[in-house]
Amino acid sequence: MSFSVLLLGATGTIGSQIALKLAKYQDQLKRVAFLTSSADGQPEKEAKYKTVPIPRVVGSFEDPASYHGFDIVISAVGDTLCEAQIKYIDAAFEGGAKHFYPAEYGMDLSKELASTESYFVNKLKVRKHLEDKVSKDASKGYTYIMVGMFSDFMLQYNILFLSDDKKSASFLGDPEAKLSTTQSDDVGSIVALSLLPSHLKSLSDRRQIRFAGSTLSIAEYFSTVASVLGHDIKVQYLSKDSSYIFEQEQKALGNEFMYKFTSARRALGFGGAAFDGVDNGSYLELKPTTWEEAVKAALA
Repeated sequence: MSFSVLLLGATGTIGSQIALKLAKYQDQLKRVAFLTSSADGQPEKEAKYKTVPIPRVVGSFEDPASYHGFDIVISAVGDTLCEAQIKYIDAAFEGGAKHFYPAEYGMDLSKELASTESYFVNKLKVRKHLEDKVSKDASKGYTYIMVGMFSDFMLQYNILFLSDDKKSASFLGDPEAKLSTTQSDDVGSIVALSLLPSHLKSLSDRRQIRFAGSTLSIAEYFSTVASVLGHDIKVQYLSKDSSYIFEQEQKALGNEFMYKFTSARRALGFGGAAFDGVDNGSYLELKPTTWEEAVKAALA
């Protein structure tokens, strides 16, 4: 039995990757589409919508009617809409959907190192709401996709905080702490593969899928970059205590982004984004990009 799938946030960073893979596997699914809120949006938005390789449905994320005819809803909305997913979940289930993927695609929020950080408060609210909803209806289910950090984005946006000459770095974290990473292209693939009948047996399944291209110590992430670049990198590791001071300074300055991002950096650097075990063995059709391969592609 194959399922019909509706994607929210198809033009975003991860949503666009999921859309590409839904297009690739659409012959194994009953129907795939993405939802937008307007048929006559701004020209810039319309141009983006035209690049999405799956059919478009026009409606509202909060209107149950927009979800009619779809079994599964995948949310890939950005952080600014994270808490709004509570309304999307209610609308999707009221509209007839039976299975929901919230916008996770990151750390394992069941780990204390992540769950206690303020950056993840809204994601945890969404999880609780979703689990409460399905606990009252045995026909409904959910899937959490957890992939650690996106390896290509770590390099593109310099999450390692390398200097301009890439010979030094100041990194908030413990060199021995573990970190799991996955290439964004592979995130799209694992989401799409998890929808196929060979992996999703019932819409009422309640799954937590952990998938990673690499799980290494922070020191190993830097040593891999150094090896590819052909020179040493002097890393200054910043303490957790120093991050709390910096965090409050950013809050006082009104820098809301850096205030929140410091919380995420703390989880990343001290083990909150590491998986103790992964489900890669259940998805042998996908050979993920390793950290070394990602570094070579970006920096070699």
